[in-house]
Amino acid sequence: MLPTSRRPDRLVVDTNPILAALLGGQARRLFFEAPIREFAVPETVLAEVTEHLPRLALKLGMKPTLLHYALDLLPLRPYPPRAYRASVVAARKQIADRDPGDVDVLALALRLDVPVWSNDRDFEGTGVERMTTAELLSAFFGPSGRSR
Repeated sequence: MLPTSRRPDRLVVDTNPILAALLGGQARRLFFEAPIREFAVPETVLAEVTEHLPRLALKLGMKPTLLHYALDLLPLRPYPPRAYRASVVAARKQIADRDPGDVDVLALALRLDVPVWSNDRDFEGTGVERMTTAELLSAFFGPSGRSR
């Protein structure tokens, strides 16, 4: 699939941008300042992120409840597995041999026909556009970091 746009208005979000945002990284800026109308996320990804919160809280020296609150503030739209069930077989063929944990993310991106926001190279050659945090920051804020 050819790139749909350098400035997408919908994305399927992988685990790593969510964790980066919770850690205070630049991904947080995209969630709150970029004109993206939907950050779609499989419920399985939210469960994975939630599993990491106690370890992240320890690393940051804070209470896990604060990270749970921060996660709740991110403008994520969760999708249950039934919403992308029809795309799971195709996604599994494309990515399961590289990373079975990415099947749900790819299946949702195939179902919604939108790019994946991930820094994970496993999504290359899967039939969906993968956009990294750096690419999205550049697309929306330019190399100087100012809003366009």
